[in-house]
Amino acid sequence: MSTLAQRWLALEEQIRARGIDWAISRAPVDLRVARRSRHPHGSRWEHLVPADYRELVAAIGYPIIGFRYYCNDGLSFLPPEHVATISVDVADLDGEMPVAVDGKPTECKVAFFAGTELSDIVGWAFGPDDDGEPIVWVVEGGVIEPIGTFAEWLDGQIERLTAFVAGLTDDRIAVMRDEGDDDPHRVLNYALGTGGDRDVHWVEEQEGTPYSYGAIDDAGRWVSPMGKQFSTVRPFVQGAAEVEVHRGSWRKLRRDGTLGD
Repeated sequence: MSTLAQRWLALEEQIRARGIDWAISRAPVDLRVARRSRHPHGSRWEHLVPADYRELVAAIGYPIIGFRYYCNDGLSFLPPEHVATISVDVADLDGEMPVAVDGKPTECKVAFFAGTELSDIVGWAFGPDDDGEPIVWVVEGGVIEPIGTFAEWLDGQIERLTAFVAGLTDDRIAVMRDEGDDDPHRVLNYALGTGGDRDVHWVEEQEGTPYSYGAIDDAGRWVSPMGKQFSTVRPFVQGAAEVEVHRGSWRKLRRDGTLGD
């Protein structure tokens, strides 16, 4: 296990030692997230991440630390489909956005890998330095700027969180316990579920109510065209997905586009 992983686990032990167990969890690696309607064929971002990040998540998964609802003192590492979905909405240092190419995954400018606010895209991303090597960039309010290597960034986060926890009084911990939330940055809330068929993907457009949904497979074939026929959707499992066609009325959408009970 890498030194970075060991240091992170030591941080979690310190948090548990203060009785703040609720603040630590993991995002499932197979969390399913709907694609953006502007980028229905997914995205390419894996080439933007450094080796030590890969080693960390391989060893300890995707940590979530949050002491209360929408906790800016903590952070959530995002599993792959969250990274793929959010990264298409982040520009590079020159303000250039990723461009969708019909029939192909979108080439991301950066890889948004951890955050505190997913809807407004506040957190951290990997982007290239002047030599093309991946470094961490802070992302907030459309502003992106480099802050160092992943090891430097993670060391800084561990030091910051260590000091934060050490400075908490028992009374403050008691208050935070009442404010605690197992999904502080809405990583799970903004997802569709876990697992299922990996070669078919929901696509979402959040304009209007209900949202518009469509489903597309890896060959680029629309299993279900974009539209407002469903108010809620779940991942496809063994060729069918549960969909809510009216409030409280659930049906099964098959991969041939037909609905069944």
